[in-house]
Amino acid sequence: MNETRTLARFVADTKFTDLPRRLVENLKITVLDTLGAALVGTRQPWAQRIVAVAQALGGAAEASVIHHGWRTDVSRAAFANGVLVGAFECEPLTGSHASGTVLPAALAISERERFDGVAFLTALALGFEVSARIARTAVGLETVRGFHNPGTQGPFGAAVAVGKLYGFDESRLTDALGIAGSSSAGLLEFAWSGGDTKRLHLGRAAQLGLESALLARQGVRGPATVLEGRSGYFNAFSTPPHIEKLVDHLGSEWAIEPPSLKSYATHVTQQAVVQAIQDLKREHPLDPGAITRVAIRGAPRIMEERHAAREPDDVLGGQYSLPFTAAVALTRDMSNPLVYDQDAVVDPLVRELARRIELAPLEETAHDTPGFWPAEVVIECAGRRHTLRTRPHKGSPANPFTWQEAEEKFRRYTASVLDTRQATAVIGAVAELEHATDTSALIGSLARA
Repeated sequence: MNETRTLARFVADTKFTDLPRRLVENLKITVLDTLGAALVGTRQPWAQRIVAVAQALGGAAEASVIHHGWRTDVSRAAFANGVLVGAFECEPLTGSHASGTVLPAALAISERERFDGVAFLTALALGFEVSARIARTAVGLETVRGFHNPGTQGPFGAAVAVGKLYGFDESRLTDALGIAGSSSAGLLEFAWSGGDTKRLHLGRAAQLGLESALLARQGVRGPATVLEGRSGYFNAFSTPPHIEKLVDHLGSEWAIEPPSLKSYATHVTQQAVVQAIQDLKREHPLDPGAITRVAIRGAPRIMEERHAAREPDDVLGGQYSLPFTAAVALTRDMSNPLVYDQDAVVDPLVRELARRIELAPLEETAHDTPGFWPAEVVIECAGRRHTLRTRPHKGSPANPFTWQEAEEKFRRYTASVLDTRQATAVIGAVAELEHATDTSALIGSLARA
């Protein structure tokens, strides 16, 4: 027991100098990748509609909304930026989507209070770590209970980050976590029947976690056993949890290392399959119309029914589906995220291919590669048979991005949004974050964007 207080004490006591240097460098890569995802998000019509509602609601001009010329209060800024980050299925996964729940909250408060880059990075590290530990402790939260992980646990990480920025002690951080627990929400039904709710979950978590910390700052109290208690988070949202994972080796082993990022705008379980198809097409260009058979045998995790839709109604449904994403990858160059659009969803060739793709689970085999679920892809085209065996995708914990690779991806992903000068400004501001006396350089580069 007392896991909530143990996490709060860890957050209160940890300083920037306690963070491993490699973790700091990876945090900057994650920040850059997250901003790239948000900028791509500004192109998406569903995100534009949600952000328009946030703008219409008004609010004091305290914080910026990425790639927009207006400002709003910190709560709505965190919401809008979280929506943009999660708008197109290409944000980092480190800390279980903490890039879209923790970072927007920390960014908004850092802008309003002009916190420096060291404080910002420290808050991110701790918010991400708490998110990751809560996510790995729950069992069956998504697959059995039907909740969406970042929506339910995201408020805790956001509350931690904001509380750390304000210098909360253990008691006040415990209150912030306690309040955040009553903001946990997010259902996985979008995986079955479509809709835009998944795009909302990250922004809502950022917003409500931020507000939880602000409430604690004003003296509002929260239950001190919100995670482990009889009616706490894990008993409410999880089947019997791995509670030992919550605080095991806390401070000596970081759950967010190595980081987990994506290369393609699709669900993480499909990244390795898409990369294998991309690699094949570079070596052996395919005529999609001549493909006669595609079969995918993969780890049971990637064969779950929620990832097997053959005829999705919208882009999200496609991005969540293994057969549909494989069909899009066979017909388009997925290195450009914007090819995964509504035209792809309604493309008769894509839909016909998706209907025909065979799926079969591999026998459950032990493998020690986090963030990677192996698969074998067989493609028969124009009388030739290609057998592909997947490997950890670029960005996965076993194959992480270097700074140079992250910079190249950022420029490629944002090419339709930023010019070269603007992209260089954002990259430079992120690279120098720990030397920034406040976060205005980073925020200014985004505002100019």
